[in-house]
This record gives sequence, C-alpha cells and structure tokens, in this order.
Amino acid sequence: MTEQPHTQQQTGPSSEHDAHSRLGHGVKHRLTSLPWLTRAAGIVLSGVSLGFVVLFVFVLETEGDLTLLTRPLSMQVTLSLPFLVAALTLVTTAGSLLAWRYRYWSLATRIHQTILALLGLAFSWQLWTLGFLTP
Repeated sequence: MTEQPHTQQQTGPSSEHDAHSRLGHGVKHRLTSLPWLTRAAGIVLSGVSLGFVVLFVFVLETEGDLTLLTRPLSMQVTLSLPFLVAALTLVTTAGSLLAWRYRYWSLATRIHQTILALLGLAFSWQLWTLGFLTP
C-alpha cells in the first residue's frame, strides 16, 4: 500500500490560517491608521451627540422633571455622554487638522470632516455653557 499525500488536508487549514492572518492584519492596520481613526471618531461623535439629545429628552419625558434632582440610573448614564462627546470632539478636531496638513483624503472629505469637527466644537461649547460638562 502506498501512502497518499495529504496535500488537501494541509492546504485547507493553512489557507484558513492565512485568511485569518490577513483579517487580523487588516483590523490591526485600521486600528492604528490615523485617517481611519479620525473618520471613525467623527461618525461616533455624530451618533453619540444625537443619542444624547434623544436620550435626555426621553428620560425627562418618562421619568418627570424631578429626574434632574433625584438622578436615577437612566439619567446618570445620559449625563455621562457629554464627556464622551467632548473627548470625541477633541479627537475629531485634531484628526481634521492633521488631515489638512498631511492631505489624507480628497478635498471634499477634508471639508466634511472639518464641518463635523466644527459642529462638535459648537455642541461641546453649548454643553459646557449649559453646565453638562462640569463635574
């Protein structure tokens, strides 16, 4: 009896390993890519900002006006979001400035990212003025 080579068995797992390795490399590359992180911060900034407004109004409507004094868990969670908005605004603004300096994207994309950063700065300033960003 002759032994048959196990080429099919050997290439199956190694090709799966190669695909997994490429996927891991792609994810790692994106997580360390400043242009990608800047765009992600801008997208998350938009979502968290809208989420804060919607959640704040929802909690006030469902829990009543005393919610601001008693601060149940739902209001505590809601009032923690402005700090996340401020942090994301800083990342988006810094990334936008670097994008203009190093020309990461097209002109339209840089303008769009700059508008997101300016809106984030305006919203953060409004949150500061209204007292949401005070400890």
